[in-house]
Amino acid sequence: MSVAGVCLLIGVVAWRLTPSATHAARPDEPRFTEWRDNPFAAGVPTDAAAYNEASVREAEAAAARVARLWVDGSLRGTDLDGDWGTWVGDRLQPGLSLRRRFDYLLTGTGEVEPAELRHWIEQQLTLERGIDAARQVLDVWDRYLSLQQRRFDTAWKPDDPASWAGVMAERSKVRRELLGLPWAQAFYADEERDFAALAARRSAPSANAAAASPSLLTPDAARQTPELQAARTAQFGAEGAERLRAEDAAWARWEQQIADARAALQAIAQRAELSEPQREQALRDELARRFSGPELQRAHAILRSVAP
Repeated sequence: MSVAGVCLLIGVVAWRLTPSATHAARPDEPRFTEWRDNPFAAGVPTDAAAYNEASVREAEAAAARVARLWVDGSLRGTDLDGDWGTWVGDRLQPGLSLRRRFDYLLTGTGEVEPAELRHWIEQQLTLERGIDAARQVLDVWDRYLSLQQRRFDTAWKPDDPASWAGVMAERSKVRRELLGLPWAQAFYADEERDFAALAARRSAPSANAAAASPSLLTPDAARQTPELQAARTAQFGAEGAERLRAEDAAWARWEQQIADARAALQAIAQRAELSEPQREQALRDELARRFSGPELQRAHAILRSVAP
């Protein structure tokens, strides 16, 4: 090979070995410490990814707080009531069992926030049925929670059956507006039918009840005497008289509980040192301290004008 050829070969080799803008060395692959990091940011999460990371951690912490209800909270020793609804394929169908599950979980209100319960529901359903199923159930949860927090204009008066029709008409209308007709019927059809039947019976008492002295059926606590029980036994029999006595005693206890709770809530509502969020939390805590299970929901409905 000529000298010129050797020089040309050396020049080509040198050119191939010299880095240039078009032949830059390939950088090392980035290493990621979190799966949520942006893969195009060399291991540094974008603002959106960092926000998502914080949101996920917050949701996981909320779900963990709810799980403690079964460890050392008010749900300890109980099993989940109801279920996550009836499904046709991957579509949720209206059904009462889902309301039972919601009501069971809402008894934990006061120990945990509704938003924390929502995170727990999302986590459980995502694991059991997937994210799409979780979204469907949460849509119903959000509407049901709005209904529970709704303040009604027509007050329920237990001693005035003639007013019950107006009470039910308002509640039925709001239920259909917030839940939609299919879910409102699934959740409340049985309850509304039973309530209407009870109102009819109370408004038009039977012949036997009309013949009996009203004082034998609805005495005040001060008149619980042996003479009253004897009169009841003569009118209704021993078993019927005992049922009336037990019912009167239970009703008196309940009215006293409500009266005591109302006084406590009014005292909290008048505490000027509390901010509005602090006052609302204190009211919820006081209700949760005094009542549990279905009684908590019932008390909340009765004391709605005092407690949020």
